[in-house]
Formats: sequence, structure tokens, C-alpha cells
Amino acid sequence: MKQITDSLSNLYKIKGLYLFLFAAMLLVACDTEKAVLPDEHNDVPDLSAIIPAKDQRFTYKLVDSDGAETRLVTRVTAVNDSAGIDVFSIENNFQYEEGPLVLKYKAFSKSGLTTNEISTSAGLNAMIEFVKGFATIKSSELTGFPQRQIFDNKGTVDSKVTFSKDPIRQYMQLEIPTEDGIVAAGIRNVVTYHDGEVIKEESITTPAGTFKCSKWEYSYDLKTTLTSERFPPEETAVVYTVHLWTAPGIGIVKSIEASGKDVTKTELQKIDK
Repeated sequence: MKQITDSLSNLYKIKGLYLFLFAAMLLVACDTEKAVLPDEHNDVPDLSAIIPAKDQRFTYKLVDSDGAETRLVTRVTAVNDSAGIDVFSIENNFQYEEGPLVLKYKAFSKSGLTTNEISTSAGLNAMIEFVKGFATIKSSELTGFPQRQIFDNKGTVDSKVTFSKDPIRQYMQLEIPTEDGIVAAGIRNVVTYHDGEVIKEESITTPAGTFKCSKWEYSYDLKTTLTSERFPPEETAVVYTVHLWTAPGIGIVKSIEASGKDVTKTELQKIDK
């Protein structure tokens, strides 16, 4: 029983894939897919955009409630023109104990708003690769995409951050090898984001330096159902509150994602070429 439960508990880490960067949905897009852009052109770079600068590497440290640390490196891999708007392709490379996990997303700024977008296929592929480390996936589905997160670049108090209204729904049917044989199991997640806003402007000091930041607050609900032929269904419903510090040309400087004693902290450690 414990081995089964321990294996299933790994799936809770999938919630991190739903955030754009640690609270930020890790916004994913395939190279063949295009971000949804506004009709009008934008020929002037937006220096207020909450997007990492190109030609730099941003290294973060993530620490969870158990004290486990994860390293993340974020970098812009390409900047492409689309209808006169610069669209940034950004890679997030996580180093989990179970192995690396790479997520790619696209972002652009227009009319004073930074938009991030996640697509279905790349997000599903990332979760599949993660779960393959401890189970065989018999079927999987992911709906509620594309998901978008839109920041007001002003970043002043009461500036808004908004999300797509449709929840993310994810289901996987699994076969987990155990000492007693193969166990059929399943996991269903429903993630619903709630719009938020800037609650404060302040300077934040991290190992990477001191930055003038906007502190955003928003929340999301995570409802999870675990099923198995070996034990009754287990259902949980948790609300996470996210505090996110951002700066133009960097994106995330710091974040705290919490639900009771379950807290994950992320902090920028260094910026280099």
C-alpha cells in the first residue's frame, strides 16, 4: 500500500506544471504553434514588458515545505516577429530528483499588457515524460487550453492579472509496478485560476541583486482525485494563494505559493550570459 501511495504522491508535483513560473503558469507552446496576437502591429519594443531579457540566463532556487530544493534555469531561446510583434520563446529547465523537466512557453507584450500562453500538446508531453519515471500510462487527456495569463505592465497597485476562464482538466490512467504486481490507478486534476492584482510596489533583494518589483496576489484551486483497485478513491480540494514579485526585463524575481503549511518558495539566484 505504501509503495502505491508513494508512487501516486509523485503526481501531485504535476501542479507545478500548471503555474506560470511558480505561480506563473509554465506556459508552453510548440514551435509549430503560434501565440494568439492582437490585430494591430507593434513596431516599438515594450521595455515595461514582464518578460525575461534575451541573451541572459536566470537561475532560480525552489524550496518546498519539506526543505527539498530544485534548481531552475530560465532563458529566451528565440525572438520571432509575428505581425510586427516580438514573440519570445522561453525555456524553463527544472532539475528534479526524478530527473530534468523542460518546459517551453511563448510571451509577448502589446498595448501595455504582457500575455503568456500555454498550449495543450507540449504541456501534456511534459507531464507524460515526468510520470513515465514510475508508471506506465495507459491513457491521458488534457483540456482547457489554450490557457492565457495577462499582466498589466504598469505594475502599480491595483494593476490586474487575469487568466483564461476555463479550468485545466487533466486525467491519466496508469499501471504502477509494485512488489505485488501491477496496480491499476488513475489521477484526475482540475485547476482553476482566479484573477488577481498588484497589492504593493517594493524593492526585493535576492542573491542576484536588488530589484524594484510589483507584488501580485492571486489564487487557484486544485481538486485532485486518486483512484486504484487497491484502495478507495481519495479526493482533495485545496486553495493556493500566490504572491509573485515581478520586474520588467526579468519576469519573476520571487514567489511564494501557499496553502496552510504547504509552501513553495522560489527566488532568483543569479543572472548570467
